[in-house]
Amino acid sequence: MTAGELARQIKKPYTTVATWLRKGQVPGAVPQTIGDFRVWMVPESAVETFPEWQPKPGRPTKQAGAKKAAKKSTKKVAAK
Repeated sequence: MTAGELARQIKKPYTTVATWLRKGQVPGAVPQTIGDFRVWMVPESAVETFPEWQPKPGRPTKQAGAKKAAKKSTKKVAAK
């Protein structure tokens, strides 16, 4: 199925599902290039197992915070 079909079946906004796909949070999903477009192909089992792999809402993970801190530290060095 496609990302749009997954979004409809699990009743989540397409943009949320697309973000999960880009981050690699949907198990078994693979991008397929068709011409100039990238289409995500998601196994139908992802719908059945959605409650198990659903990312938790809220604050970003610690890894994301570490990336932001690294960016800030490089900006300070470049400014000097």
